[in-house]
Amino acid sequence: MIRYTESLTPSLPIHLALLILLPMGFGMLAPINLVAGAISAVVLYALALVAFVLMAPRIVVTDTELRAGRATILLSLLGKAEIVEPEQRFEALGDARTWKVLRGWIPRGLLIAVDDPADPTPSWYVSTRHPEKLRAILTES
Repeated sequence: MIRYTESLTPSLPIHLALLILLPMGFGMLAPINLVAGAISAVVLYALALVAFVLMAPRIVVTDTELRAGRATILLSLLGKAEIVEPEQRFEALGDARTWKVLRGWIPRGLLIAVDDPADPTPSWYVSTRHPEKLRAILTES
């Protein structure tokens, strides 16, 4: 049973930043035809948005496991989970062995210790818009 799910889709500022694609798309075909230029601008912008949404990693917690992006770990192998605020993120991401599901447009995250001596990954860092809720669900298990 799924107990928590979150998709790390882009925030509004990313949507607005993608607006820079409009003049680029317009400029590709506008010298040939203004209508074709306008259509290509809208199509390019829409394709970029769809790609961001479809490729957004998901965080899923079930009764037995945590899935973050492409990785899965049993809940029984997880240790302490700490909320990471934006000003602490640089320190939290310092260990190169940490599994990271990081999205720059989500400033907060959760650093979760891995209590498996056979696993070379000491922790997971997961960007999340709801770190308190995710930590509560992980500590319930």
